[in-house]
Amino acid sequence: MAFNVIQGVLVDLSRFRSLLGDPLWLGNPETEWRDFEERNSLSLPFEYKEFVSAYGPGCLNDQMLIFHPDGDPDEGLSLDWLLASVHASYAALRSDSPELYPFPVHPDRGGLIPVGRSYGGNYLLLAPPAPDKRDWQVVVDMGEWASFDMSFTDFLWRALRRDIYLPVFSGEPSFELME
Repeated sequence: MAFNVIQGVLVDLSRFRSLLGDPLWLGNPETEWRDFEERNSLSLPFEYKEFVSAYGPGCLNDQMLIFHPDGDPDEGLSLDWLLASVHASYAALRSDSPELYPFPVHPDRGGLIPVGRSYGGNYLLLAPPAPDKRDWQVVVDMGEWASFDMSFTDFLWRALRRDIYLPVFSGEPSFELME
């Protein structure tokens, strides 16, 4: 079993092979993300970048689109595009109904970072560490908000195995690369 230890996070992507098959994108998480993070004043968790750099932009379980900095804007899988569009949409919704949209979205201070969207319009987002916490969290907007106090890869592993039930991760685990 291969592990990478970077920034104090233990990452084991080999476990996903049994559910999703071998990764096909095989990018470099150090270089693929540099321009995106600088352009957007972000520093995303390494374990998230490592998963997305290995599997690439695509679709989980025929339902959840995963975005990438090098995702094709014509296919709609550009992470820059997702970040801008979700910020604009949620800012308007939040100003009209703050009780229904309790979280800001990046680049607003402390804002969530959208990383996935289902075909039904549900969002998968990363929450930066709170001042009293060290780790990132996962937030899902399915009309109601759900927060998960775990890393992206732990969340994904548990959702794909149905240890956490979310309708957007129902069905057999699969990943389709969408270049």
